[in-house]
Amino acid sequence: MDTVAEGDGGSSGTLESPETSTSGQELSTDVVYQTLSNQRRRSVLRALQTSEQLTVRELTAYVAARECGVPVPALEYKQRKRVYTSLVQTHLPALAKNGIVGYDKSRGTVARTDMTAAFAPYLTEQLVETAVPGSAWGKRYLALAASFVVVVALGWLAVPPLASLPGFAYGGLFAGALAATAAAHLRTERLAGQTGGTADAGPIRSRDWAFWRRTE
Repeated sequence: MDTVAEGDGGSSGTLESPETSTSGQELSTDVVYQTLSNQRRRSVLRALQTSEQLTVRELTAYVAARECGVPVPALEYKQRKRVYTSLVQTHLPALAKNGIVGYDKSRGTVARTDMTAAFAPYLTEQLVETAVPGSAWGKRYLALAASFVVVVALGWLAVPPLASLPGFAYGGLFAGALAATAAAHLRTERLAGQTGGTADAGPIRSRDWAFWRRTE
């Protein structure tokens, strides 16, 4: 099984050839792909590339700001709360379980580990796209195209009721299906924060703003 391992000094990682660090820790490609394919987990790893340790609240603000494309002070309570709940219930425990981050739930802190640095080469958007093959949406578009081919072939073979459909009906059917798929794709990306983002200047450590401030 392909793995990604801690590089020497935590400066590199590989998806093609397994490497064993001095601690002997390795990650399976399944874990690597699951981590890189999730926008919030990627944001956590990005934050820890510039900070050795963050509080969960600081990390939450950083992730939420990237998703919403706004400065941290402009975040609404519900935006922070949604990300906070997701991190503490799902993402941080999963990352900590695989040794990718150090998560102290009682203290509310998240720390960088040697394994964190192994992901650094893959955290740019372009590399994430190429490092995580088999996009679910790519498969959906491919399946949609294949279904178009099948429908046209059945119509050409005069299979009822497709044989009786006029040409514009095929065009309308295909355009409608493509539009619906694209709309679902866009909605999913927006919900996941894929299309949002701000300049990646790192998490804000200031205590001057009220993290749990409710906005009207």
